[in-house]
Amino acid sequence: MKVGFVSDIHEDIANLEQALNVILNENCEKIICLGDIIGFAIPFYKNIASRDADASVKTVAKNCSEAVVGNHDLYSIKKIPLNNAGFDYGEDWYSLDYETRSKLARNRIWLYEDSEIPCLLSEESVSFLDSLKETKVISLDNISIFISHFCHPDYTGSSIHFPSEGFHLKNHFAAAVAENCKLSFSGHGHPEGCLIGNSDKIINLGFGTHVLKDEQQWIVVPSIARTSRKNGVLIFDSAEMSLNIIPLKG
Repeated sequence: MKVGFVSDIHEDIANLEQALNVILNENCEKIICLGDIIGFAIPFYKNIASRDADASVKTVAKNCSEAVVGNHDLYSIKKIPLNNAGFDYGEDWYSLDYETRSKLARNRIWLYEDSEIPCLLSEESVSFLDSLKETKVISLDNISIFISHFCHPDYTGSSIHFPSEGFHLKNHFAAAVAENCKLSFSGHGHPEGCLIGNSDKIINLGFGTHVLKDEQQWIVVPSIARTSRKNGVLIFDSAEMSLNIIPLKG
């Protein structure tokens, strides 16, 4: 089975539509979204003139058979992550003023108001985002895969931390094994190509086709949104156990 992955759309509806056309041309049977459908931060994204949060959410809801929630999605609906990576948000987090939350965060979790433009969402889109889980297990033929926006214990990517060594993924792999999954897919990292990690190391694989090893692996897919990095889509072929990472134009 061929499956297309999209992630980190960040309101870039034009690139999302381009990505869906690429996936359609690859004859994928499923499309999976790995979160951050919305969220536009001025320093990072280049689609300010065409950004459309509501259209992006509705397009994902219509075209993706599976989706998980990302940190920007949660912020847009003022929802606290279930898996909080050890940070105590408290029940009144979003009723606190920015200065208070900034002191409490102490550079441990992301705050958004200093760079992110507010977005307009319909009730339908808010309801869709609120319905998304932080993790899911997907069955592809006889293979089970674990999906989340980021890795354990921060499945939504809400904390300021990125694993750099293979041993940082020990608990993530343990969570995947508990669900009988050897492969897990995430977004959040915006790599050029994809990142792939095992128990020894995390490396960057460029665009193109790559055959997977028979071992526990964490795969981080490229972003859809236009940034200073090259973006793209990732196609997983469960029969060939391969990845095809395809760049987008623009």
